[in-house]
Amino acid sequence: MKEPLSLSFDEQMALFEERGMQMTSKDVEKLKVIGYYRIKQFAAPLANKKIVNENTVYDYKGIYFSDVLKRYYQDKNLRIHLLHAIEKIEVALKTWVAFILGEQYGAFGYLNFSKWCDKNRYSKFEIEKRQFFFKKDLLRATSRSCTEDIKLKKNKEKDNFPSIWLAVEVLTFGELVRLVEIMSTRNKRKLSKMFRCTDIELLSWLKCINFVRNACAHNANVIDLQLETKPVCRSDWKDYLYNVNKSNNGNPSNKLAIVIFIIKTLVTPINERYGWKNIRRNIARLVDSSDKNAHLLGFSDCASAYKVLEKSNGTTTKASLPR
Repeated sequence: MKEPLSLSFDEQMALFEERGMQMTSKDVEKLKVIGYYRIKQFAAPLANKKIVNENTVYDYKGIYFSDVLKRYYQDKNLRIHLLHAIEKIEVALKTWVAFILGEQYGAFGYLNFSKWCDKNRYSKFEIEKRQFFFKKDLLRATSRSCTEDIKLKKNKEKDNFPSIWLAVEVLTFGELVRLVEIMSTRNKRKLSKMFRCTDIELLSWLKCINFVRNACAHNANVIDLQLETKPVCRSDWKDYLYNVNKSNNGNPSNKLAIVIFIIKTLVTPINERYGWKNIRRNIARLVDSSDKNAHLLGFSDCASAYKVLEKSNGTTTKASLPR
């Protein structure tokens, strides 16, 4: 197999132009900073693809470099704003998980997984295995924590594990989701009640958000993401989502649009007056009054994209702790 050649930035620019992209002499400076493959990644959804000698070749005819740049910068801004909203979900989730487990099983009862796990779904061996690895990771995380309270002896049990209210603070979002996953149905329903959704919806949506959070944190392309595992989709969302099969029985697209619905649905019980202005502006600039652009994001049309994050006229409602 022939080894890829090293190309100068001018040669990389020439390659884009050769394939039809409209560029100016100044665009090479942006190429030097952003990189060829990242530009190619954001241009791909706009391009026509063809197979030549078993290789995918992109035809950029009619595509302006400035439009690709706009997609790149809006993706960058959107990642920041999505993380801000996801952080609200994460903080509330930690607080409510700690409240449920602490109230029901005491400060250290969470360390005994058999007390609060779903024993109908998970075997004794599986529960003990998960408990072992959880404790191992928790001790490592607490030893690295700079939180003063977590170091105090009064907040630890004999094996140096912190109380549940401090333990959740050192857990990653992914670890927290895995705890929710193995909770008993009763505990999951208490938690889902806080987010005004079902326990099945909550777990599905948290897994989705964990994936998106990791993508945002690692500078991955968010505006063109495709979810491998389909999250639960509410029936009243479907009119706003692009239908892959273009029929009433088709499947809604697994792109950014459904992520926006999920995040908004989970943030609203936490703060009904949350400011969606920045995300709304990002979406509007990406859609740019084009149904085709709306489809790329997973919306049924540009009107749907604009409507999803409209300002709420409702009054602020504080979430009540589950009983």
